[in-house]
Amino acid sequence: MRALLVVVALSSLLAAQANSDLKTVLQQGGRLVDSGQLAAAEELYKKALSSFPSDPDLRFELGMVYFRQQNWEKAAENYRASLSRGPRVKSLYYLAESYFMQSDLDRARETIAQAASKAPEDAQVCQKYGEYLTANIETRQQGLDWLLKARHLNPGLTRIDFEIGKTQLDLTDFESAAFTLDRAVKKDPSDGQASFYLAETYANVNDWEKARDSYKEALARAHTDAPTYYGLGRALVELGQSSVAIAPLQRALVLQPSLIQAHFQLGKAYRDLGQTFEARHEIRLFSAMTNRVDTSSELKGPEEDEAWKRVKPLLEANQEEAALQLLAKLPANLPDRGEPHYLLGTMYYSTGRKDDAKRMLRVARAQAPKSARIAAFLGMVELSCAESVAAEQSFQSALALHPAETLALIGMGSIRYQQQRWPEALQYLEKSRTADPGALLMLCDAYFRVGRADDALLTAEVIRGFASDNPTILDELKKIVKLHKAESPYVQPLD
Repeated sequence: MRALLVVVALSSLLAAQANSDLKTVLQQGGRLVDSGQLAAAEELYKKALSSFPSDPDLRFELGMVYFRQQNWEKAAENYRASLSRGPRVKSLYYLAESYFMQSDLDRARETIAQAASKAPEDAQVCQKYGEYLTANIETRQQGLDWLLKARHLNPGLTRIDFEIGKTQLDLTDFESAAFTLDRAVKKDPSDGQASFYLAETYANVNDWEKARDSYKEALARAHTDAPTYYGLGRALVELGQSSVAIAPLQRALVLQPSLIQAHFQLGKAYRDLGQTFEARHEIRLFSAMTNRVDTSSELKGPEEDEAWKRVKPLLEANQEEAALQLLAKLPANLPDRGEPHYLLGTMYYSTGRKDDAKRMLRVARAQAPKSARIAAFLGMVELSCAESVAAEQSFQSALALHPAETLALIGMGSIRYQQQRWPEALQYLEKSRTADPGALLMLCDAYFRVGRADDALLTAEVIRGFASDNPTILDELKKIVKLHKAESPYVQPLD
């Protein structure tokens, strides 16, 4: 019995010593983090894990180090480990943030919902839950309810009035949004973003004087992006102050050349000033840029993004059947997008595996013979492999199914362009209403070659708007304009 008591006493002593050692590690790590020595804190915590591998506090603090280093994946790994002994609100909160920073909004919402169920009176948790819910239009009203609850619990929460007001604006409750955003601006006069959205609220109810003043306040508070300059310019046009509207509208286009509506407002301003030549050009450019189809955004919705994250490792491991099974479960609104062979074909193509892409797309065509999009995408892959005859057959099949299929029209325009059949190339490319800069380059060159220089120069401006951040496209455009020795009376030289 005495020996047993000795063992128990020794075990208690060792446990107390271990707890003391762990407490010391956590204190040392905290001091390192506070002084900005994150790498040293990381090494300290990792070394301590050999002795305390499942301690939730140690795992949480290591997660916080990775969080501060913006290593979201490792942060999430350690937060999950800190939950091994039961739910902890702090761990759930930062785990949700780590998922959010990795653009995994679904898991972020699920995780913060767990925190909210465990701590429904925690104002910060309520605010974060509301923030995630408002990111989705289907849950926006529910998110607003959580934000309002958070404010009721703690009116001093950082940016809570801004988040509530912005959500009310998104829900078109303009009266409530104006009240709340005005409160946010008064609470933090340096918040230019709040001033911008307050201006947007006034613009939505045509209160242009207040909109103008709030846009000016936003700019004065360093919120100097293109939409703010555009908003100010539009408000000035609406107030009949066209002469001073031109400068902010032009500044908006410098910052964001694809801001199509700025051309429309410039057209109105020039017309009001009696500058008919400039007005006609701006309206013509607005029409040329409007309602174009951005084929680069195809297959880039949230479902496809999530599927790609899961399919990519399967393709790298050559597990094609497993990838097909996964894609077959992908929800989709359009029949062709739900066809797993088509989706896998597009993924193969994006990784440069063109032969595998063609093989999958041909299976997809057999599975969905009435899909114009599948036929058109197959044609694009065939064309990239220099199989022009097969590509034209695929494009013609797509157009027989759907005469306005954008990819097929671009594809046929590309083939006719390569064949130097300029009028036919123009016919297809014009009809496509494409926003793809590469296709627009062909359209611009074809206009020059048939003697339509004015249309070519207008298209050059469209390209500069859509490809302002693409130096390769802009260099090609310079070459085309230089080749045809053309000068535009509307814009500065492309050099």
